[in-house]
Amino acid sequence: MRKKDIKLILIVLVLTFIGFFFIYDTTATRLMAKELSPYIFVQRQFIAFLIAIAFFLFFVTTPYRVWERLWRFIYGFNLLLLILVLFFGRESLGAQRWFSIFGFSFQPSELSKLLIVISLAGFLSELDYKRKKLGFKEFVFTIILILIPFLAVMVQPDLGTAIVIFVTGIFILFLSEISYKYLLRLILLGFLLLPFLWLILKPYQQQRILTFLDPMKDPLGSGYQVIQSIIAIGSGGIWGKGWFQGTQTHLNLIPEQHTDFIFSAIGEEFGFLGCAFIVLLYYLLFKYTWEIARSIKDKFGKYVIEGILFCWFFQTFVNLCMVMGIFPVVGIPLPFISFARTSLIVNYAMLGLIINIYTRGERQAI
Repeated sequence: MRKKDIKLILIVLVLTFIGFFFIYDTTATRLMAKELSPYIFVQRQFIAFLIAIAFFLFFVTTPYRVWERLWRFIYGFNLLLLILVLFFGRESLGAQRWFSIFGFSFQPSELSKLLIVISLAGFLSELDYKRKKLGFKEFVFTIILILIPFLAVMVQPDLGTAIVIFVTGIFILFLSEISYKYLLRLILLGFLLLPFLWLILKPYQQQRILTFLDPMKDPLGSGYQVIQSIIAIGSGGIWGKGWFQGTQTHLNLIPEQHTDFIFSAIGEEFGFLGCAFIVLLYYLLFKYTWEIARSIKDKFGKYVIEGILFCWFFQTFVNLCMVMGIFPVVGIPLPFISFARTSLIVNYAMLGLIINIYTRGERQAI
């Protein structure tokens, strides 16, 4: 391993253990009030972490060229999982997104984030090897490759993950030096699809988007979570109230805070400085990943790393904006920190793939 590899792993481990720290912080009081062990969610996340390490090692040791050759199979496997979960998945809170495997909930849509990156990278690099430009047929085919899993995830419904899949796919398409005329057509297609996308949203999803425009219209209903999150972050000031001293957090005023809204606990209890430290860690994660991507000559490896980098960045950006009320609540976890077990496993698989490409791929001087 080289220095960038080690730095990347250390940053991810720090983020992960910060996650354990705040998962305990945001759940312990509620669990003890029910006379349950305060470590239940931490234990579950730790089990996911052990599985994540296994996935990391698998993707580090398996030659990444295997995934390039198997991109068609990977895409088909992705669609199969997304279809099967609609029929055989476990339903919870009106959504059918999970398989229950020996008591562990597995979310195929989270895995889809990685599989769509590999599939698109495989297809676009194949065009490059054939010295074939991205013509109109290839452009349309790429859009179809992106839209099918996007719509399959929307049906579950899982708006946040669907958005991540779609935007990441479009980003990888841009990396392929797409013609401006196709870019304009893509933008036009996006505008034409907006009414259709609005219609397929569930009523509660539509309400979340409308609430974003003015949370105070429904302060005790759809705007409640965002308002409480803003209060929590704002009340932390510069230094924060101290660990386990957050009133919004320990009076359980923010629903499901240990998942998508975990950053609000950081802001309340460790203030601006705590938030700035987390943002710095993510900046370093993105910086080192970007430097690795720039050093890779191989098209497939470059597409994969840049696709993963964008996926991480987009999720982090949206989550932070979401908890501060400057983006609609769409259900996107904070990478490596939120209580989101399948997400943690997939993110470690992504990390393993990045390091594999960096150590095995052909590099160029930067």
